[in-house]
Formats: sequence, C-alpha cells, structure tokens
Amino acid sequence: MAEIIDGNAVAEEIKEEILAEKARLEEKGITPGIATLLVGDDFGSKMYRGQVEKNCESVGFNYIEKTLPAETTEEQVIEVVKELNADPRVSGILPLRPFPEHISDSAVIQNIREDKDIDCFHPANMGRLALGEPTLAPCTPSACIELMERVGVEFEGAEIVVTGHSNIVGKPVALLALNRNATVTVTHIFTSQAGNLEKHTTGADILIVAAGKAGLITADLVKEGAVVIDVGINRVKVLDDEGNPVLNEKGKPKTKTVGDVAFDEVKEKAKAITPVPGGVGAVTNMMLLKNALTAAKMQAGLE
Repeated sequence: MAEIIDGNAVAEEIKEEILAEKARLEEKGITPGIATLLVGDDFGSKMYRGQVEKNCESVGFNYIEKTLPAETTEEQVIEVVKELNADPRVSGILPLRPFPEHISDSAVIQNIREDKDIDCFHPANMGRLALGEPTLAPCTPSACIELMERVGVEFEGAEIVVTGHSNIVGKPVALLALNRNATVTVTHIFTSQAGNLEKHTTGADILIVAAGKAGLITADLVKEGAVVIDVGINRVKVLDDEGNPVLNEKGKPKTKTVGDVAFDEVKEKAKAITPVPGGVGAVTNMMLLKNALTAAKMQAGLE
C-alpha cells in the first residue's frame, strides 16, 4: 500500500520556513506583500481571494485587495496594475481570473512587472522557466515538485508522465521536471482519444495528473510502485452502495471533493500518492507566499 504524502504537513513545514525568512527580512525593513486583482464577482475567484488574504494574515504579509466592477475597461484595469507595480507594499501581484470577456488576460498579465509576477503568468518568466533560468515558478507545478523533493523522490533519469497540458499546470510542471533531468512525456485529452494513454502512464515512475476529470486514472493505468501526484480538484456526488446519490437534510445530493485519480484503488498499487484534499492544494497556497517572499528579496537586490 502506498505512502500517503501529507500535503498539510509539508505546507506547515514551508510556512515555518517562510516565517523564519520573513523575520530576517524585517530586520532589513522589508515586509513582503500580495495584491489580488479581481474584476467582477466570479464566485470561485472570490473564494480564492479570501484564502489568499487569510494566508497572508497567517504569516504577517501585507495584503492589498483591488476589486473592480465588471464593466471596468481594460485600460482602467491596466492602470490599476501599474499602480500596484509602483506600490512598495506589494511584492507580488495576483490577477484573479477569469476576467470579463472584454478584458484580455494577456494584456493584463504582460503589464505586471516581471519581478512581481508571483504565479509566473508573464511570458518572460515562462520563457525563463523553459530555458532553465532562475525565475518565479508557477505555484501549483512548484507544489508538485516540492512535495516530491521533500519525500525523497529522485528526478534524474526518472520516467515522468504528465497527464494534462494546460499552461497553468501541465506544461510548466513538465518544464520543472525537465530542468531536474527527468525524462518527461506529456499526455492529454487527445492522447486518450487516440487510445494511447495507457501505454504512456503504465511506464511512468512518476505520474502527475492534472486533467480535470474525476477518476480518470484507475489502477490499470498505473505502474506498480509508481509515485502518483494528483493535482485534480473535482466536485462529485456522494453515492451509496447501489450507486444512487446520497441526499442531505435538504433533500439535495451530497457532494465531495476528489482528484483525477481513483485514490482508493490506485493507493494499493502505487509507492506513494497525494490525496485530494490534503495534497497538492495545501502546498500550492504556501508556494504563493514563498514566491512573494522571493519577489520581495529580488526587489530589494537580495536575490
């Protein structure tokens, strides 16, 4: 049976390291800070904003909230970005997407200062990542790597298969693994549609799954003794033994959060596996703070 990689415990370790480093920076008169930028009232973005604020408070970082009406023009949003670029309280800017349709993601992101781009959305930072140069790395991909490094996973020469090729997780985590001298294969929906997913995933020493489909990876798709990192976050109905939805006290179907991996069956075959929740997500929150800390040092000429 697999070792269950405890993301919450790793997150606490990182938090203690952040607190120690922050104390050293404060001796130099530096306090890291994060600014969130929300346009409109997307529910998921507001939930994430609240989490970022809570996390900043937990380590004593500055937190600045910028929330603009949905009808704000692209030019006005960019002006707010430029104000945050110039604000010494802000070491990192986090644009909360999706933006309203009339606002271009790329226009906003490309106006964020590269050294305040704490989730590595800026093309220059992504380019540095591709070249293997020091940069601010995307938080969720970094969390995947951090989890594995802290439990002693060896990257050099390992066969790593990434399932999912998004710009947010799949592509950058593949680059981070390549930069650690792993052999990397990226699979995605079209791999699956061609009937070729199994031949790749069953050869993986390390399988990183970020496809956004609950239960996609079953035990037959996993190599015996593989390390499995589940990035997926999906809400599904709770079912009884007969496959019927379980209802709550209001008569509505109960739901639960699951990953992209069929956890209960895959854990019997894998060497190590991350749960959902309690795995990658917990560490992602800390990697955002860690990036803000690094950005503060960069801006002070200390990094």
